[in-house]
Amino acid sequence: MSMLIETFKSTTMKMLATYCQQYLNANWENVWKQHLPETERIFARNGDSAYGFFCIKLFHPLVAELAGAGLTPRPVLPGSFVQSDERWGPPDDRERRFWSVICQTDGRELGTLVTRIFHDHTRLRIPRPPQIYSISVTDHTDIPDVIIQSEPNERKYGFYA
Repeated sequence: MSMLIETFKSTTMKMLATYCQQYLNANWENVWKQHLPETERIFARNGDSAYGFFCIKLFHPLVAELAGAGLTPRPVLPGSFVQSDERWGPPDDRERRFWSVICQTDGRELGTLVTRIFHDHTRLRIPRPPQIYSISVTDHTDIPDVIIQSEPNERKYGFYA
């Protein structure tokens, strides 16, 4: 692959991750508060699936913006529960990492957005805002290993910080 294409992809993904993080920072608390009554009902019936409901509400407008810009996250942001991993943090500040490969209109893959969702297993609570970063890896068989073996601030594996 040419150096220009790689530079384009890394710059685009870095800008996209920054934009998404700004959106999350600006909206996560309001979305949480706005949907808290329904989230509490879901939590009472189905436990942690309430956090999935919150993610759907939080990410829906962002996914619409991406579509308007000709970008498609696969799977839809923040990612699929099946294609995620939760192995970081204590029960009251647990972290699950989701991922979505970002594709252009023509199907070409630009990179992968990784979303870190922090949640409490002892009660219904989001202890801190979600975080998002990008990696250059797009192969679905390699993404889990990159996410599990690396910390988000590492430059290794093509993290765009």
